[in-house]
Amino acid sequence: MAKTFEKTCIAINNRLHDKMGEKQQMMLFRKVYPAGPIYRDYKRRPKLFYCSECGCQVEWVGKECPQCKVHWKEQPQEDKKGWEYEYHMEMEAKGDIQLCRIYRVERHTWFGRSVGSYVWEVMRFMYAPNGERRVFARGVQGMSMYYDAFSRWTNITIKREGRNMSYSAMLRYNIGVGTYHIKSLTEQWKYKNIPALMQDYKHDTSALRVIAYPYGETMLKTGQKKFFDYLVREMTALPKGTEHALNICHRNHYEIDDPSLWLDHLYLLKFFRLDTHNAHYVCPKDLRAEHQVLLERKRRYDERMRALRAARERERMERERIERDKKYAEMMAHWPEHMGAILTLQLSGKNLNVRPLQSIDEFKQEGEAMHHCVYSMNYYDYNKRPNCLILSAKDGEGNRLATIEYNMARHDIVQCRAACNAVPERDSEIRSLITSHKNDFVRLMKKAA
Repeated sequence: MAKTFEKTCIAINNRLHDKMGEKQQMMLFRKVYPAGPIYRDYKRRPKLFYCSECGCQVEWVGKECPQCKVHWKEQPQEDKKGWEYEYHMEMEAKGDIQLCRIYRVERHTWFGRSVGSYVWEVMRFMYAPNGERRVFARGVQGMSMYYDAFSRWTNITIKREGRNMSYSAMLRYNIGVGTYHIKSLTEQWKYKNIPALMQDYKHDTSALRVIAYPYGETMLKTGQKKFFDYLVREMTALPKGTEHALNICHRNHYEIDDPSLWLDHLYLLKFFRLDTHNAHYVCPKDLRAEHQVLLERKRRYDERMRALRAARERERMERERIERDKKYAEMMAHWPEHMGAILTLQLSGKNLNVRPLQSIDEFKQEGEAMHHCVYSMNYYDYNKRPNCLILSAKDGEGNRLATIEYNMARHDIVQCRAACNAVPERDSEIRSLITSHKNDFVRLMKKAA
């Protein structure tokens, strides 16, 4: 059904013309901006009137311009800016589909020159009898800070409206309309008395969006105008499957005085799966007190859920710890056997001794003493680091000088770190000692193999 409606809307959109003739543009321009005297309020000079059509200076005494003889339909109005625009909507029926066309009408006024006008269509709304809507609009300038910065050189194409759209993206297709004209209405919209509703809700297209749905009509017919205004202003909706709550409020003569609080209350009722067909829940005598009761219940529920998630997380971490300890114990048992003869390496220099770490316990002692990550980052794990050999450099008195990572595949020094990952004072001497005994590394590796 949705795909059929969309195809029908696309077919209607393709048959419509984007451009208007000059005569049509002028007729529409007169609807939005009737001719009349305009003025600019300057404090240091007397108030001067100008004709909105020819721009000549006039005295406001009659009902027509003495220069261009145009008939004035309005009282004098203040012209605050030379360029302004307003949106105009025309509604017409296309079978069962209600079409709303939005035009942007621009006016350029200069004193001493004739008025400039430009009219172009920017958006089209199409409503199905069941309230479903499709939006067609021109492209929007991506770098603009204004939500209605439509581009004149783009075509009117279908736009997708998702539930996960941001507020600014939803606002882009719900603009305020200054004037409107109704050519024809579908039977569904005649039944909903759309012209009267347009008068009451300032011709806002977001109001039309809510009116198109059944519960929007229910709210207006049952006198819940305050709640309807809230939905239009906030562009929100009732929780899915709770539209019947409005009928219950009507049967019990319950007026929704605080729309936001009542809507939150309804969400909590649905969350706890309480009977939303029961007037005791839907129409509380003291809404604030009942809401606080449910809110406290929701708080306790959230605490239980957080405690349950924390318990599950602790169980998961305990299982991981047991597996990690088991793997660690197995690695400790086979680590000397895996490293083989390379652990017998002893390098001596002038007040300098370098040898491999003999066990995983020594990795832990080295990391704690030197304050680096040789143990915490699992440098002893021969499965993840098969070519890694960790050496410890000490002086003649047994003081730790540096920790060295040696690559047994390339036979070079990867890094040499003193305490807190600093550069050792005898860095060049340590590197020279290890490099000069490269053949000893190769010999011991072959012997291990």
